[in-house]
Amino acid sequence: MKILRRDVTLNGPGSVKMTPEEADDLWTAYNLVAKRDTVLSTTVRKVIRDNATGGRDSERMKLKLEIRVESVDYDKEGSVLRIRGKNILENEHVKIGSYHTLEIELHRPFVVRKVLWDSMAVDILKQASGTLSISLHQQIQMVFCVVFSSGSPCK
Repeated sequence: MKILRRDVTLNGPGSVKMTPEEADDLWTAYNLVAKRDTVLSTTVRKVIRDNATGGRDSERMKLKLEIRVESVDYDKEGSVLRIRGKNILENEHVKIGSYHTLEIELHRPFVVRKVLWDSMAVDILKQASGTLSISLHQQIQMVFCVVFSSGSPCK
């Protein structure tokens, strides 16, 4: 997990901007995001507009929404984290209080805000951002590995 910005106080409010870089990072985010947190991310939503003839047209638009989390689902097969809740960010296309599901995918940054960062959430965050570098010497060749706290293989 790549931590882009961290403003967290133990047993206090705060936010973290992060980008999942591998499938294990989505699992970590699944364990970090809880009901009543807020999550801010770019998303695509079908928006209905009135046209010049009095009818309605719909188009898919890329928007930035912040939702208050009601449920979180992790799809391991599709490598996506689905976060469902109500929109809390003023937007001309989406009313406050409208339901939306954010789909967090690999390499898509998002922000998690919590009213209270308890010790468990802070530990998950520390483990997610921690890496350990190891170099292995084999005769003439040298192999470098980065071992992630999630136990991911060498790259």
